[in-house]
Amino acid sequence: MNTLEIILTAVIVAAVAAALVFAVKKRKKGGCSCGCEGCAMSCEHRKKKDDTNP
Repeated sequence: MNTLEIILTAVIVAAVAAALVFAVKKRKKGGCSCGCEGCAMSCEHRKKKDDTNP
């Protein structure tokens, strides 16, 4: 492996690691398919709140 291949491999590994960290943080923040991806509440709590406030 030459220097260019090592640098390219390191950049790819760093990009994959950053994508994984981003995905894990988004999932922990409440990202789901119920339409409340931007809120910090869990989906069950958000749905319960929406049902009580028409």
